[in-house]
Amino acid sequence: MEQLIQSRDGEKFVREPLITQHLKKRWSPRSFISEPMNLKTLQQIFEAAATSMSSYNEQPWNIILTQKGNPLYEKLFNCLSEFNQEWVSTAPCLGAVVSKKYFTQSRKENRHRFYDSGAFMAYASLQACELGYQIHQMAGFSPGKLMMDLKIPHTYEAATMFVIGKPGSPDKLPVNLQKQEKQKSSRKALSSFIFSTSWGESYNFEED
Repeated sequence: MEQLIQSRDGEKFVREPLITQHLKKRWSPRSFISEPMNLKTLQQIFEAAATSMSSYNEQPWNIILTQKGNPLYEKLFNCLSEFNQEWVSTAPCLGAVVSKKYFTQSRKENRHRFYDSGAFMAYASLQACELGYQIHQMAGFSPGKLMMDLKIPHTYEAATMFVIGKPGSPDKLPVNLQKQEKQKSSRKALSSFIFSTSWGESYNFEED
């Protein structure tokens, strides 16, 4: 549903695009409701993600996906860092992103594989948000163990792991994580990373 927001000049109200609303709602919770995810919902999330752009349309992403109760869940769980293992079990769905290293046609290394796989997961995150779910991606895992335990060919590379679910109460988390769960993440100002004529010189978004 569209919402009305004040225009930049403050003189009128305009409709806020739906995509903007989802961008604002998206976050990476650590506490989830443990109810199993509907398979149709999971399919919707990844069908949206599959529309993502990629270099030469290679689509290098591959997803390993499971839900709690499946033996694969435990196998993936054991690849996580101890810190992530503290909270991940609250989520019903656990997965990993594995990127293909080489272009299919040229056989050359695809140095954009992680960039493209990240775009895929960004799309997945927004679609999940639209459906009332959130995705938390994790760098804290052992890529080597994941590759070995799942017998993944060496022409692929583990990029990240993730969980999906509906956000739950922070009170379900260990005490050391509850405060962090309730804090809003800060964002850098555009002026700190968008540059113009020289490195470090902020781009001017103001009209002349």
